[in-house]
Amino acid sequence: MAKDEEIEGMFTLVGDPENPELEEANTDKNSLLDRIQTMKKKLMKDDFDPTDEQRELAEKAYQKALEVVTKVTPTRVVIASVFMAALMFSIFALGFWVIPRDSVSVDVVYKQGSSGGHVILMEVHNFGSRGIANVEVDASFYDTDGEVLNSTSFGPVSMMAHTSIAGDELEIVITGASIWESYFIEIELDYESSCCGPISKHVWTIEVGEYTFETHRLDAERNWL
Repeated sequence: MAKDEEIEGMFTLVGDPENPELEEANTDKNSLLDRIQTMKKKLMKDDFDPTDEQRELAEKAYQKALEVVTKVTPTRVVIASVFMAALMFSIFALGFWVIPRDSVSVDVVYKQGSSGGHVILMEVHNFGSRGIANVEVDASFYDTDGEVLNSTSFGPVSMMAHTSIAGDELEIVITGASIWESYFIEIELDYESSCCGPISKHVWTIEVGEYTFETHRLDAERNWL
């Protein structure tokens, strides 16, 4: 073929792969549409003829989908999310405030003094949904030899539901004791439940001294209904 001979039109390769020949492709628009229709038939079963009932079901499904799309908007999604969050919070609040239960805890804060010594602060919480009576707390601070360096006693008092108590009687201050040793804090809690009567004594022992500041929450046994 001469170099200046131009090949016009669209061609496809036919024949032997080792000795192919050019064949002009059919670019007629009608022929292209025919090919598209042929591909469409390959994707769909030629013998499928839907019944009136199937057509009706398909139309109903289509209309339902359109209805859902028009109703589901970003604003409504946000409102629904807020509503569900409020509902879950209400359920939690119902359990926290209404369902009868006893839930008593003691928070303990231990701190080493900057110039030596130790400070222990305590707070009693009644997280329950009913009041408790005859609440007593006895706490002592002692060294590894078992020598009590200081102690305190609190109560008896009554506590309403969802209340807390702290004060001077729930504090222990130890002066002159080394801050380089380990020590123990022992706490005893007694109270009387309005449903279950006297609650057996709770005793906790905490080892302190390794850190200059520590916090602990001591939970008494929970009683429901």
